[in-house]
Amino acid sequence: MARPHPIRLLLAAMALLLGLAGPASAKVTEPAYRDLASWAANKDLRAVVRGDELLLTNRWARLRFRRDSGTMSFNDVDFRLSDRTVTQQGRFRISQRDIESLVGPLVSPPKRTGPAVRLVAINAGHGGKDPGNLEGARREKVYTLALAKDLSARLRAAGIRVALIRDDDTFVDLEDRAAEANRLKADLYVSLHFNSYEGDARSRVRGLETYCLTPAGAASSNDAGLHGGGWHEGNAQDRENITLAHLVHRAILEQTDLPDRGVRRARFKELTLLHMPGVLVEAGYMTHPSDARFIYGKRSREQLADAIVEGILRHKRLLERGQPE
Repeated sequence: MARPHPIRLLLAAMALLLGLAGPASAKVTEPAYRDLASWAANKDLRAVVRGDELLLTNRWARLRFRRDSGTMSFNDVDFRLSDRTVTQQGRFRISQRDIESLVGPLVSPPKRTGPAVRLVAINAGHGGKDPGNLEGARREKVYTLALAKDLSARLRAAGIRVALIRDDDTFVDLEDRAAEANRLKADLYVSLHFNSYEGDARSRVRGLETYCLTPAGAASSNDAGLHGGGWHEGNAQDRENITLAHLVHRAILEQTDLPDRGVRRARFKELTLLHMPGVLVEAGYMTHPSDARFIYGKRSREQLADAIVEGILRHKRLLERGQPE
C-alpha cells in the first residue's frame, strides 16, 4: 500500500480541527467531561447513587447510568454512549458530546413551530442486484419492500404523505437514496432493514436495533476499531435524530416481541447525507428462528409497520409540543 503524501496528511489534520474530516480520515477526539449530578440539578432531575449506578429522575424521565460503562438507559430503553462514563471521587461524569447529542435532547426535546412531519421518505433496504441478507431462498430485499409498502399505507391513513425511495425490485445507490429524500424536502427519513449474525451465536442473537448518525468525532456503535469521523450534513439534525430513533425504537419494543438491542450510532452513508432527521431500523435477525418467523409473517410485519407509524406520530407530537407525552 502506498504511503500517504505528507501534504494530504496535513490537510486531513486541518480538516479534523475544523470538524470537516470524513470517517476515513479522522480519529476519535478526546471528550470533555461534565459532572452528571450537577448537570441534572439544572434540569430539575433528582440524582440518586445506588452502588455502581446513578439514577436521574423527574415526573416523566428515568435515566440510568452505570459506572465506567458505554451504555445508559432512558425510560428503560438502552442507548449506546459516544464515550464511556467515568467516575472521579465517587462522582459520575459524562462527555459533553453525549450531553449535547444524546442525553440533552432526550431530557429537553427540540421543538418546531408549525406542522413538524408532513412527508416521510421510506427506503426499503437493498433491492435489484443487491439482495441483502440471504437465508436459504429468503432475500432481505423482498421483506424490506413488503414492510415499506405496509408502512406507506398506514402513514397515508394517518394523514402523512409518503415517498418510497424504491417501490419495486430495483437498486438505488446509497447517495441517490439520500439525494431523493433531500430533493423532495422530506421531513423524516426511515430506512428499513433486517439483520443477520455469523458465528457460533448465530441462532441465539436476536432483537431490535435502531440507528441514527454518529456525532462528529465519536466512534460508532458498530466501529470496533474506534475510528472516529468528522462532521457530515446529517449531523445538523443530531438532536432530532436521537429523539426520532428513541420514539420509533420504543414503539416497536412496546408493540412487538423483539428484544431490545439498543439505540445505536453509525455512519451509514445514507444517514450522513440527509438534510432531515433519519433513522435506520434493523427489525430483527433473519438468522434467529423466532425473529425469522416474525420477519416473514405478513401479520407480524403489519404489526411492525403499525409500531413504526406510532413512533413517527409520537415524534411529530413531541416536536410540535416540545415535551414528552
